Amino acid sequence: MNASMTNWTELADRETDGLEVRLLWSETTGRVLVAVDDTRVGHRFAFDVPRGDALAAFHHPFAYAPARATRRYRAAEPSTDLQLQR
Repeated sequence: MNASMTNWTELADRETDGLEVRLLWSETTGRVLVAVDDTRVGHRFAFDVPRGDALAAFHHPFAYAPARATRRYRAAEPSTDLQLQR
């Protein structure tokens, strides 16, 4: 954890198949943060969430994360274009 994260309290943590998700709260600022670390592909991102959405965002971080945070994932996904291949 870097120095800027030292005032954060971890409220919840879960890990499944190399995907670690943490829910963090800062008493100093009142901010709530979801941090995602995907060790399978080496991507890591974090984003602020409103307190009322914190638990849902913790369980479904890709649904709540801003588009810029998950851009690397979308770029790596296979195309869903169902046009006929010749």
